[in-house]
This record gives sequence, C-alpha cells and structure tokens, in this order.
Amino acid sequence: MKIYPDSLLDKLGFEQIRIAALKLTQSVRSEELLESLRPTSDPKRVELLTSQTAEMLQILEDPDPFPLGEVPEIRDYLSASKAEGSLIPLPAFVDILKICSVTRRVKSFIRQRSDEYPELTKVSEGLIPMKDLEKSIKEKVTDHGELRDDASPELQSIRRKLNKRKSDLRGTINRAMSKAAKDGMTSDEGATIRNGRMVIPIQAEFKRKVQGFVHDVSSSGQTVYIEPVEALNMNNEIRQFEAEEQREIERILRELTNHVRKNRDYIDQNTLFLAKIDVIAAKAKLTKKLEGQIPILAQKNYLSVKEAYNPILRLKNLNIRKKEDRETIIPLFLKMEEDERCLMITGPNAGGKSVAMKTVGLLSLMMQSGFGVPADPTSELPIFSGLFVDMGDDQSIEDDLSTFSSRLQWMRETIKKFEAGSLVLIDEAAAGTDPEEGGALFQSFIERMLEQDCKVIVTTHHGSLKVFAHEHPMAVNGSMEFDQATLSPTYKFKKGIPGSSYAFEIAQRMQLDEDVLKRARVLLGEAKNKMESLITELETKSQQAAELKDKYTSLQAKAESERKKFENKIQAIEKDKEKIREKALKEAKSIMDSANQRVEQAVQRIVEQNKADKDEIKEIRKEVDQEKKDIDRSLKEIEEKKEEREQVTDDPPKTGDHVRFKDGHTTGELVEITGKNAVVQAGGLRLKTKYKNLVKVEQPKKKKISKARSSVIVGDSDLTKGLVKPSIEVRGMRTEDALHEVTQYIDRAVFRNMNQVEIIHGKGDGILRSQIQSYLNTRNDVKRVETAPIERGGAGVTIVELK
Repeated sequence: MKIYPDSLLDKLGFEQIRIAALKLTQSVRSEELLESLRPTSDPKRVELLTSQTAEMLQILEDPDPFPLGEVPEIRDYLSASKAEGSLIPLPAFVDILKICSVTRRVKSFIRQRSDEYPELTKVSEGLIPMKDLEKSIKEKVTDHGELRDDASPELQSIRRKLNKRKSDLRGTINRAMSKAAKDGMTSDEGATIRNGRMVIPIQAEFKRKVQGFVHDVSSSGQTVYIEPVEALNMNNEIRQFEAEEQREIERILRELTNHVRKNRDYIDQNTLFLAKIDVIAAKAKLTKKLEGQIPILAQKNYLSVKEAYNPILRLKNLNIRKKEDRETIIPLFLKMEEDERCLMITGPNAGGKSVAMKTVGLLSLMMQSGFGVPADPTSELPIFSGLFVDMGDDQSIEDDLSTFSSRLQWMRETIKKFEAGSLVLIDEAAAGTDPEEGGALFQSFIERMLEQDCKVIVTTHHGSLKVFAHEHPMAVNGSMEFDQATLSPTYKFKKGIPGSSYAFEIAQRMQLDEDVLKRARVLLGEAKNKMESLITELETKSQQAAELKDKYTSLQAKAESERKKFENKIQAIEKDKEKIREKALKEAKSIMDSANQRVEQAVQRIVEQNKADKDEIKEIRKEVDQEKKDIDRSLKEIEEKKEEREQVTDDPPKTGDHVRFKDGHTTGELVEITGKNAVVQAGGLRLKTKYKNLVKVEQPKKKKISKARSSVIVGDSDLTKGLVKPSIEVRGMRTEDALHEVTQYIDRAVFRNMNQVEIIHGKGDGILRSQIQSYLNTRNDVKRVETAPIERGGAGVTIVELK
C-alpha cells in the first residue's frame, strides 16, 4: 500500500494501535514482526490477514485456553551453538525446552481444530515438534534450570560421593568447633567457608593451639579462620569431587549443545512461526479489547461504516479506570456509494469533522493490516491501493516552508505517487492562503483525483468547495450536526447537507458587540449572508425532521408492540377456548366409552336371552360408533391445531414452504410472492393475502392413531375377547399407562360379571396406589375399594369389589 507522507501512520493514530498491540505480544521476535507491519493493498493478502484474526478471535472464546505462552529470546544461544564442540549455558536449555513445549502444544491445539481454523492451520504447518530434543533436555535439566542428579550415571555417582564426603566434613568440623568452644577459643561466629574450604573461627591469641591451615583473618585481626588438620584431606577430596562433577556437567552440556546444534534451524523456524501466530493473537486481543469486529471487504469502490468508534478515543477511554470519568464517544455512520468519490464535510470548528475523516482513514489502515475495527460487523470497507493525507500542519523552519507551501508540496508529491483506487484525505482544504485562490487550487486537485477513481474526503469551511460538491456528479456534501438551541456540536455526521460555520451565531452567543456583528454581516455581503442563512435554516428543518422521524419511529414501535400484545391475548383466548372444548369432548368421549360398555353388556344379555332383534342391535351399535367417531375427529382437529401452532418457525417463508395465516388457522403451501403480496394454495383454492400475514410452519406429520385411543368398535370389541384373570399387575408403570390398563381391565371384568378383582401396583411412595384408588372410586360399577390385608400383599395390592 502506497503511503504519503511517511508520518501519516502517526498522524492518523496507527502507531498508537501498533504500540497497544505490542503490549500484548509474548516474544521479542513478535515485537519485531509487529514493528515492521505495514498495511497491504493486495486483496488476497488482506482477506488472509483478516481471516486469520477472525479465527483467532474464535479461539480466544474457546473454553480451552490457547497454549501459546511466553516465547524466550534464544537467537544468541543458537548462534553460540553453531561451532562444533561449543557449549551453551544451562539456562539456555530451560528456554529451548519451553519453546519445544509451546511448539508441540500449539500445533496440537490447532491441528485438533483444523476444520474450524483452516488459515491458522496453514500457519501452524510451519511448526516442527522436536520430541527427541524435548525429551533429551527434560531427562537432564530440571524446570528450575538445574542439572538433574541422574543426568548421567557418572554424575549420579560423583554427587553421591561428594554429598557423603560433605556430610563427613560437617561432622568433623562440628566436633572441632565444639572442642574449641569448650576451651573458650572460638569467636561468636559458627563454621564458615573461606577459599572454598570449610573453616572454624578462632580467636587470634589461640591460633597456635589449634592445628590446621589459616585461610583468612578478620578485618579487626581478632579472629582467624583455620581449617583443622583433620579436615584437610576431606576438603581436598571434596575439591577433587567438585572438579570431577564440573567436568561431567560440561560433558553433558556439550552433548546437549550438540543436540541443539543439529536442530538449530528447526528451533529458529519454530520461534519465527510462533511469533507469527503471536502477532495474529495480539491483533485479535486488541480487536477484542476495542470491542471490534472484522468488517466486510467491499468488492467495489463502496464505503459504509456503521456505528464506528474512533479507535484512539476508545483506547484513551480504556486507559481511564473509572467508567464514570470516561468521555462519551459518538459513533460515526458514514456511507459513500460507488459513484460518490468525493465527500465534502463542512461545519463549525471543533464539531468533529477531522475526527470523522481520521476515523475512516484509521479503520482502513487497521483492516488492511489484519486488525478488526470497532464498528458494526456489517460495515463495508474497500481495499485502497494507497493512502495520501494532508493535515495542513507540516510547516518547516529548516526548509523555509509555510503551512500553505507545505500543502502545495504535498499536492505535488501526491500527484507523482498516487495510484488509482487510493484514499485521499484533506483536512481544512484551502486554509492558509487567499480563500478564492486556495479553493480553486484544491478544487482542481480534487477533480484530478476523481478522474483516477480515488475516494476523496475533505474537511473545509470554504463556500466555493461546498458549491463544487453540490454541482459535481461524483461529489456529495456532508456536515457535522450542530445543535442550534445550545449552539454546541452533537458530533453526528449527516450526508447530503452542507454545514455552516456558525461564526455569527457563536459570536452573538459570546455577546460580541451588536454593532460589530451588524457591520460584519454587511461586509460579508448579502448573497453570502443569505446562503449561510439558508444553510442554517435547512439544518434547523433537518433537525426538526429528524426529531419527527424519531418520534414517528417510537410511536410505530409502540403501536407494533401493542399489536403483538393484543395478538398474544387473542391467541391465549383461542387456546383457552380450545382447551375448554377439548375438555368437554374428552368428557363426552368418557361418557360414550362408559355408555358403550353398558350397551355391550345389555346387548350381551339380550343376545343370551334371545330377546332382541338383530337389526335393532346393529342400528344401536352404529349410532354409538358414529358419536364416538365424531368426538375422536374433533379431538384430532384440536391436536393438529395445537401441533401447527407449536411448529411455527422464525424463518421468513419462501415459495414452497408450508405456511399458516396469522389471523386464523388456515394452512397451505406458499406458491407465489409478488412484492408485499402472496398466494397460498389451500384445500384446492388459491388464496391471496399480504406476505406479512403469513408465518412458516413445519409440515404436519401424519400420525398413526394408537389402538388404545381409537374408537371401540362394538362388533369387534376387546370386551368380548378371552377370559379375564382375577388380578392385573401394573407395578413400575407410569401413572397414565397404569390407569389406562386398569380402565380396560375393570371394563372386561364388569362385562364378565366378576364380583372381585385385585390390582397389584406395588408399595413405592404410594402415589400410584392413591391415583388408582381415586379413579376406581369414581366408577359407578365399583362397589368397594380397599387395600389388601398383609397376607394378600398389604399396601402393594388393591382389592376391588364390583357391582
């Protein structure tokens, strides 16, 4: 991406974004990569960078923590290991071990989620696990950076001997110390070390009474430090063992260094790829901190930022601990269509023009560097080939450049360097020179940029540029809103309307002399004064229109809320009505079931007594069956309506979907959508309605009616089949199933004229027994219900005496 001037990254705040990201890195190498990071204009590269950040944002939300930790700086150690026979210090292996461990865990973490994170998987392919090196170091070096006693058999043997000899020496020194103390020859000190040998402190006047070698004298000369003669050999042996230990340690470290040397390139590659992953993580962490999202990459020269916050202002707020002390940031909503190549932002000073312009520039830099941005995720940003910024503050005493001269220099260099598809930002255009001449120069420059398909955003006070934006087919005016009641900025951007500088209004509020104001208006000229007044009036009306729109939107939302509330009430009433009807039908069905049983019993007795006409019996059966079928049909319709209501989905219906009318229960197939209207095929009819009056429902499934709930056909009833056992067991059943079984069983028992039956339900908590007995007490054909005596099952059995 071409950038001019070089200082623009700092001017727009990108360097502050970089510094904030640097604080979130885990290694020196990551910092180096971030410091060299520059925005790219390659669409594929931008897409790759933003995809990597998007995947890392998901990883940061993963309940399993990402295992990337601190990556130590070990390049100096790798350089030191390059020579054959070289030896690197013990702490180096702790750092190398950490890199080996992080490499293995990061690669494993991403590989297990390769389908979810394809771009990060590609990066992690550069990580090379070094299990042999990791194992080799672990076997010899502790986590605290010390060589393990069992790093080699020789080292283990040497240290065992060394420790034993040191223990012997301590015993010998303690005995010598005790004897000297008993004789009153020691100072207040205990045994100590001098020149690497263990000695005892003896008062100077007694030094000839203790046999041994004097190693040191105190600064006062009153104490000498003597190695007792009996400890000389022990100390010599310890020094010898220590020398052997050091030689063995060096041998082991050379062996480990040799292992590192063989893997030096792999280790260096791992640190590089860990740094690359760490940079992606830093971008994602900063994006998350800014409450940012990855915007949509606009395919054409279209720009739309929605609810965008200036990242620098948000960072500043985050650095303030107390939320109540933070400033309120007004989000930016700004859109430029593909054919709108120039946006002219006008308005009063300190109204937010420059911040709005800088926000667009910084968001573009961040996205084209792989950062997410603090804006609505539906925001769309094009990929610019270059960014050219004129902030009008590059005057230089050394180069003898005034503000305007520096701007002309910027204009000259931009014309030389820019590419088609660049973003050009100009702050306070035409300032610093004659308004008419400056306005003409900048208008000419802007026209040149527009010819090359650049996007240009300009802030200015100059009326000639407002007129240019109004008349040019590729330009559009915009302004920062100004509250005329309080004469203070609202920092809200408005497109399509130029802004006034409000110089006279602000001066009047500041109580500038009225005569001076009147004279100023005269000097301004009637035409320009009139134009400024028109702009002010237009903005006033625009604000009033916006207020009316907000009020209308609020009322509309309230009306919609009330409509939904009443719809819910109507649906609740419909549900209650269906519940009442369902209850009545079920009661009717129960009565019909009971009546059916009675009819069966009567028919059976009549048949046995040969007192009935067969045709008459058939007619009675037919009528009863028909009534039952009607009740079953009604119940089924209620169930289907309930099911349809439950199957409503949130998805908007499309052609071919099964739909239901919101204002009724009619369902059918949506066959046509024309604008706001729709056609539904229902029951052979084509019904026209408003599209918004339809909701998508799932296709009702055809259900088989279970035998238990089907109508009892008198001529083929279960009541007439088989013998009835004297007892039934429902132990372990659900209450509903148990009651169903008991009902059928009692019906058969009554039909067979049985006097007494038993129901085995088990003891348990007594709930099933209570439900069964309560039901039996409601039947007219049950004479008595009682719990069985202990010898017949007690509380686990109910005895039923039938009439």
